[in-house]
Formats: sequence, C-alpha cells, structure tokens
Amino acid sequence: MLLLATTLGFTSTAAFAYWTNTTLQSNVEIEFTEEDANLVIEQTSNDFVGMLVPKNYAWFEGEYEEVQLVYEVNIDKTLVKEVNLLVEAINVEVGGSSEYGHLINIEINGTKDSSTNDLFNSTVLVTVVITISEPIDLEEANSLGLDESLVNVGDSVAAYEAIHGQVISFDLVFSVEPKDIEE
Repeated sequence: MLLLATTLGFTSTAAFAYWTNTTLQSNVEIEFTEEDANLVIEQTSNDFVGMLVPKNYAWFEGEYEEVQLVYEVNIDKTLVKEVNLLVEAINVEVGGSSEYGHLINIEINGTKDSSTNDLFNSTVLVTVVITISEPIDLEEANSLGLDESLVNVGDSVAAYEAIHGQVISFDLVFSVEPKDIEE
C-alpha cells in the first residue's frame, strides 16, 4: 500500500521550433520518493524534425501543422489496486518566454493540457499533439471579417516577430495517484 501513498513523477522537456528547423530532443528527469517502484516511460514516436506552422500554413516540405509525441507508460512493479496516471503539460514557453505560450495548444489523449488514465499492470499509451495558433490581433480580425473571439494577441506582427524561429518548449509531468474508491 506504500505505493498508493507515494507520488511518482516524471518530467520530459520537449523543444522544437516555430517556423524553423529544429530537432526535438527530450530531456528526461525521473524523481521518486520512498519507494523502489519505477514509472517506466518510453517515447515510441520518432523525434520531430521540421517546422511547426499554424493550420493551413504548411506550404513547403518540412512544414507541419502538428507534432505528435507518443509514450508508453507503465510501472515496473505489480500493482494490487488500480491507480490514476496523470499527465500534464506545464511551463509552455516560446523562445524562453511564456508571453506567447498561450498560442501553443497541447492535447494529451484528446484533452487540453492534461489527461487522467487508468493504470493497472499494463501499458498506457499517451499521445501528445502540439499545434500552434496563428497570432491574430483586433485589426487583422476586422480587416479579414473574422469573429473578434479569434483575437489572441495585442499585435499580431509583433507576436509573429517574437516567436518566428524560436524554440517552443514545455514540460510533461507524469504522476501516479490513488484511484478514488466509490462505495
């Protein structure tokens, strides 16, 4: 039962560039407390090489509208009870700044920014899909006849210049917690 009271954690830093060539390299740190069980996380997708661009802007070879990362996750000890595997994307930055981090969209197993999965003596597949929203300001929305709800920056030209060619980074945090028991 000690495993259920213990938090297992894993952080993976993913980095790639917006509209520039960069190879994805994951820096993995695994931290555990008071338990000799290991959260085993293996990236099964290929490293991303290319340019991440907003939807409908992939005009040239090597430009992609999304990046997909796939991980297989399990625990190397036999569990006696089912637990929740939590996966969360945090610390989203573009060029080392969080100012335009809100333009980076991260879905984990189909949900925005986080996912909760059942984990019980089997491998859980975690799929992370990253896209980027086009910077749109009020002037641009009005000139194109777009709904004002699409405005996501104060100055789209300044936003583009600030993020073009910059590295996009975020941390994926994997943790395990006891499953709520409903009686």
